[in-house]
Amino acid sequence: MKPAYTALLLLFGFVACREPATSSVDAAGDAAPLADARTMHGCNVNDPRSAAPEVFVGPVGYGPKFRSIIDGATTSIDLQMYLFTVTDLSTALINAKQRGVAVRVLLDPDHAGNTSTRSKLMSAGVNVQNAPAGFEYAHAKYMLVDGKMAVVSSGNFNIGALESERNYAFVTRDAEDLADLAAIFAADWDGTAISQACTRLLVSPYNSRPRLLAHINSAQTKLDLELFYMTDGDVVAAVKLAISRGVTVRAILTSPTDLAGNASTITMLKGLGVPVKVAKNFDLHAKLIIADGVAFIGSENMSYTSLTKNREVGALIFEPSQAQIAQAQFDLDFASEPDAP
Repeated sequence: MKPAYTALLLLFGFVACREPATSSVDAAGDAAPLADARTMHGCNVNDPRSAAPEVFVGPVGYGPKFRSIIDGATTSIDLQMYLFTVTDLSTALINAKQRGVAVRVLLDPDHAGNTSTRSKLMSAGVNVQNAPAGFEYAHAKYMLVDGKMAVVSSGNFNIGALESERNYAFVTRDAEDLADLAAIFAADWDGTAISQACTRLLVSPYNSRPRLLAHINSAQTKLDLELFYMTDGDVVAAVKLAISRGVTVRAILTSPTDLAGNASTITMLKGLGVPVKVAKNFDLHAKLIIADGVAFIGSENMSYTSLTKNREVGALIFEPSQAQIAQAQFDLDFASEPDAP
């Protein structure tokens, strides 16, 4: 645990989220303060968006997509990124700053991979800060552009994300999503508490764990998991419960040869009759959970630390045409990858 973490938990008001890994979390556990009360809808994670998000999948086109968004900015870019090493994207941010765009970048303070990019951006006059030290990891990956659009992703700005990793991301232009992301960025930039009470977003350490448990628990017929790993005790219990109530569960995980801890998870799932595939044709960095056609996309790994101690951001994609993009990719990956040993 990082120094001063406990004190900052008190500051940020997240102590109530720190249940033991084996606890039972009520879906109502997300009722801690993200944004003013909705003016058009009730407080519901499935409130309709004013515009459907746009889901896209990496690595094919991942770098060019972000480059085009940065190049299209005219007034402002606010970026929070856990790991940033890609020269092309740092150059794009510098170019944006030089044409008059107000650029702010939040980076994880402890990841050594950020050192070069941090120096490069700051030398070019880009406003760069470290995310607050109160998080175990500032693991979020999102970008707001011109106050009109935002991108939320599971992928970092590193070479792996551009060349070899399976990641899922979405663009949102919904005003409420944008306001919530702006509030999160502002709080982390200023080192203050978020003050949101109603949001579609899944945000660690605020509401990710109860919302993801509620998402898994909502599955009645089908649950698809494409995950880097899965270790949180309550998430594992929720998946087991889904299996016990007759939900068809399929899983794709990182191979144990790349992540040894997945061996026990694979053994457990296979023992319960779940077909499990391992990623061979790509590096699996996704954090995708699809329950009855609703897709979770975000930066959250299925671990206790990620869900209760990090800064993470994700959302549920319940618009059918866009959730289907993630579903179609999952189906292709499940068909193409080998069975887990």
